[in-house]
Amino acid sequence: MSIPAKTKRILFVGFEGLQMLDLVGPADVFSIANTRVPNSYEIHYVGTFKNVVAANGLTFQLSGLPKVQSTDTIIVPGGVARSVYAAIADDELVAWLAQASSTVCRVASICSGAFILAHLGLLDNKRAVTHWSAVDYLAKYAPKTEVERDAIYIEDGKIWTSAGVTTGIDLALAMVRRDIDDKTVLQIARDIVVHMMRPGNQSQYSTPLTLQKQAGPNLDKLIPWLESRLSETTSVMNMATEMGLSERQFHRQCLLQFGRTPAKLALELKLDHARNFLQNDRIPISTIGEICGFSDRAAFSKAFKKQYAVSPAMFRKHWKVNDPKKSIV
Repeated sequence: MSIPAKTKRILFVGFEGLQMLDLVGPADVFSIANTRVPNSYEIHYVGTFKNVVAANGLTFQLSGLPKVQSTDTIIVPGGVARSVYAAIADDELVAWLAQASSTVCRVASICSGAFILAHLGLLDNKRAVTHWSAVDYLAKYAPKTEVERDAIYIEDGKIWTSAGVTTGIDLALAMVRRDIDDKTVLQIARDIVVHMMRPGNQSQYSTPLTLQKQAGPNLDKLIPWLESRLSETTSVMNMATEMGLSERQFHRQCLLQFGRTPAKLALELKLDHARNFLQNDRIPISTIGEICGFSDRAAFSKAFKKQYAVSPAMFRKHWKVNDPKKSIV
């Protein structure tokens, strides 16, 4: 969905008890975009009250609900349950959202803000996501919604949803990428010191350490074992045998404990290590592909771009360590 090349308004909806990080994280992304590409965005904080107190105790000033334009984006943050329910009970706010959502180019929610969109019916027959702790409840609350359990943000038509808290930054980066370009969004990622601009289909949990913490006693050796043989081709049978399980048992346990298939688990670990190697520009990209077990540079580049939304070369350009001795690999 392309947006006309003019200044775009980002309308953040405020309400009592909102989760401040859901709001200020994405807001800073758009603000920094303005320093990189002047006049790309106007940021407004709107609501039915002049002042609201966020969940962390900070008082936040809001403007009134505006008349919207076709180039506007509305972003609804989350909050604790009672605050979200109170926002849903605010007839003036809900009426404005219902009318405005039909005009603006994008409507997005961060974390439990998805419940506000669901209340309006905006998630009906859509794919959506919310914080991992609330996905089951959202599925019951919005039975016409296809609730994803393993994504950090989802774009379905003009409706965007994110898993919550810091994933709101990922959602905002994806919007800037759509509106401007890859180069700008990678510069912003560096400015705010996030490791990568993550694609929406990346899991809410996605580092070797976190995976290791998720492992039960029958798979607690799997992650270290896979990391010790990154350059090798490892089949599901190899992994199952090493863990002392049948292929069927192993596959089931991987899905249960890690939320991904054995093949996807192994691939994510290889690509995670590849990101580290790419910071050292003395190592050729083709060599990194070999180190991480890919058949050739093309296969490595294709898998890397599918996972992280940028090519290995683009990632290296923006994340290389000038002094190789300071590289983390």
